[in-house]
Amino acid sequence: MDELAEKGLAGLSIGAIAARSGIHPTSIYRRWHTVEHLGVDAALAAAAMHVEIPDTGSLRGDLSVFLGQLEAHVRSPLGRALLAVSGVSDAAAEARKVFWRERVGLAKVMFERAAARAEIAEGTDPVAALEFAIAPIYLRAVMLRQPADDREISRQIDWVLHAFAVPTQSPEHTEKEGCRPETHHVRIGGSPRGTP
Repeated sequence: MDELAEKGLAGLSIGAIAARSGIHPTSIYRRWHTVEHLGVDAALAAAAMHVEIPDTGSLRGDLSVFLGQLEAHVRSPLGRALLAVSGVSDAAAEARKVFWRERVGLAKVMFERAAARAEIAEGTDPVAALEFAIAPIYLRAVMLRQPADDREISRQIDWVLHAFAVPTQSPEHTEKEGCRPETHHVRIGGSPRGTP
């Protein structure tokens, strides 16, 4: 992981890793076959180490931990090395796709649990919801070069919870469904009047 953080995937080589780790190059090739595969495994290991998939009991709690750690990770040398993978080569681009598929497959459980707790709308696509949650972190890191502080992350979580909230029924909708409030009729001065 140190080699990847220092040189990025473009500068990574089996020879340098072998020299640094003391493992014979043949053993490394036998295990990973290509430097890109090794890089993906290193990136996944780093992400698992620095960005946990929390289970706090609420989606807000999970996202607070997850997004805070993700923000710190994308600004670390290793996180920047992973972001730089794009465009290095076809093999590197494929390696990045594998990385994202693996990480999204793990992290989407936060939204699956939230749906089961009725914190978000039933039928919410957990992958789309996760992408919505993490996109501002990467926008600020890659395009704006600005960190996201705790206040920004809290506001980001508010957006997510609002976007995927369980819909509430309006009084008009309730009446259309045939659930009008019951009325009782009494006679006042000989004519029936409805009272709620």
